[in-house]
Amino acid sequence: MKTIALNLALSTLCLSTAVAVAQSDTTWDKSYSVTGQPSLYLTTGDSHLNIHACSGCNAVRIHVTAENTSLSRYTLEESQSGNTVHFSLKEKPDMGIHTNWHSSKSVKVDVETPANLTLEARSADGGLTASGLHGDLTIHTSDGGQDLTEVTGNVKLHSSDGSIRVRNASGILEARSSDGSQDISGSFTSLQLHTSDGSITLQLAEGSHLSSDSRIESSDGSVSLRLPKSFPAELAVSTSDGSIQSTLPLTVDGYNSKGNSGHNIRGKFNGGGSLLTIHTSDGSVHLATL
Repeated sequence: MKTIALNLALSTLCLSTAVAVAQSDTTWDKSYSVTGQPSLYLTTGDSHLNIHACSGCNAVRIHVTAENTSLSRYTLEESQSGNTVHFSLKEKPDMGIHTNWHSSKSVKVDVETPANLTLEARSADGGLTASGLHGDLTIHTSDGGQDLTEVTGNVKLHSSDGSIRVRNASGILEARSSDGSQDISGSFTSLQLHTSDGSITLQLAEGSHLSSDSRIESSDGSVSLRLPKSFPAELAVSTSDGSIQSTLPLTVDGYNSKGNSGHNIRGKFNGGGSLLTIHTSDGSVHLATL
């Protein structure tokens, strides 16, 4: 009898949880009160993820909307422990192939959070946007682009198939894309940018100053870099199969343009500073001031 009662209790608990999660067939909403800096762990699949800061708020709010589809097609899991919030939304495995209207479906996950946070966000199939965030920010997208605005702190971005766009950012930035271009602007103290297949465009804002050696690398694509006129750095630029075009007033330490070894140039800009290495395996390098 105790076993039967326990099973009934568990069944009731599961049912009540399901009712709480599935607020309707097309929307889901929940707020998580926090007393300090939150830690968010977000995982989404086959949906668009948007994360943005709220002014003076003390809660994390997650809102899910579905168009031309049903949230019953998805598995939603969520939990909170103190200031740590876990959220996961994934399409059920047996829902991958359906009638023609399935291709026009749209699911959006909107996350509102205090600006200062620790974030780990993963999107398996869908784009990701973020704005106004500060802290340790780690973002992975498997099949979808990333578009970030006014993010600061220690920022790590990885895209397996999709472009990365960053605007008005600052701090430490590491961005890696396997198949996609990068378009980045901001004021950074350290940079590690790499794309296996795509171009890299970087514009450093006035007042930028690298505090550690940095590297920009494209295996198959060009690199275009615009620097403030007062930016201090030592530049080491090389291409295996491409040209180097520069209008920077460099104090050149060395230059090599032998056909078999590609092209490379090394010099100081505004007296030098931390080393900024730029390399392309198959693509040109363009250097200019703002």
